[in-house]
Amino acid sequence: MQILAYSLSALAAVCIILASMTKGEKMNKILILVILSNVFAATGYLIEGSGINGAISCYIGGAQTVINYFYESKNKPLPKWLVGIYALAFISFNLYFGTNPGHTALVIIASLTFIMSIGQKSGAKFRFWTLTNMILWCTYDVWSGAYNGLLTHIPILVFTVIGMIIHDRK
Repeated sequence: MQILAYSLSALAAVCIILASMTKGEKMNKILILVILSNVFAATGYLIEGSGINGAISCYIGGAQTVINYFYESKNKPLPKWLVGIYALAFISFNLYFGTNPGHTALVIIASLTFIMSIGQKSGAKFRFWTLTNMILWCTYDVWSGAYNGLLTHIPILVFTVIGMIIHDRK
């Protein structure tokens, strides 16, 4: 099962790396890759067994990204109340299901930065918030012992920085 968890984490990393390296102002391509990455990462956390908060947040993040995708594809702005519901979902589900208060707090903060990343209209802002998000997730992975998550988050962190250097140097 560990091999499957690590394989899913690697697939999640590939999807998000591609999203971080995507050039252009349209978020549609980025959001599809983010959806896939969240599903792969969440399932990897569940299989690995030590990342329940990570799994919860990744599944919620995937659902949130699907909703954002439909707004983006219709060129409609995301309602502020919906962003509030996202934040409430991340907070309430993690508080309810979380087993370690420190892990829960860290994942909630990471999840709120995720809301910021996929709510952006440009790749540059997406990459900034993704960088912040990955630093928090790497911290969670080490602290919770969910090391398969590092297979996802470290490459994403590196490629987000590379994407920033390539696309956002201005």
